[in-house]
Amino acid sequence: MKLIKKIHIVGIFALICMFLLGMGGCKKIDVPLASININNECGLAIDLFIDGEFQFSVEYEATRLIENLNDGTYVFEARRTGTGEFVAQESIFVRINAIYTWTILSSASIKITNNYGETLSIYNGDINLGSVADQSNATVDNVPYGDQKLEAKTSDETIVATTTISVLFDNTYEWTINK
Repeated sequence: MKLIKKIHIVGIFALICMFLLGMGGCKKIDVPLASININNECGLAIDLFIDGEFQFSVEYEATRLIENLNDGTYVFEARRTGTGEFVAQESIFVRINAIYTWTILSSASIKITNNYGETLSIYNGDINLGSVADQSNATVDNVPYGDQKLEAKTSDETIVATTTISVLFDNTYEWTINK
């Protein structure tokens, strides 16, 4: 008789628990997913693909956010908007509850040779890229795609040479400054 009462009490308790769970006593737990910031610093607008599927376009010097990614490895690819030409690719292992950043740069560079006779400061617009001593070389890395308007200035800010280099590919471009 005691065993039957215990089974009956356990059964009633189980029914009450199931009723309470059905009434909202049990909540779904939301797991925070990963997100990735896409920074475009390559010099031109790109289309972003994840695992071969188009996601969206990103203008030069813009950032876009991808949210709600699950655990796993994803292949991110940047292609030139309008032409589909390959720009960059990155494979990223994503874990939930994490924020990642992928900055898309060009890998083009400009090698500058100074044969002017004195140290020169090199500018790209208003940006001082550094100095190049006479009879030496300097390399500017990660040059954005597009036209780069360079100036060479003496210590008194006199412009002694200018050039425009059209950076179209991930090559090393060269500029030699002579007097």
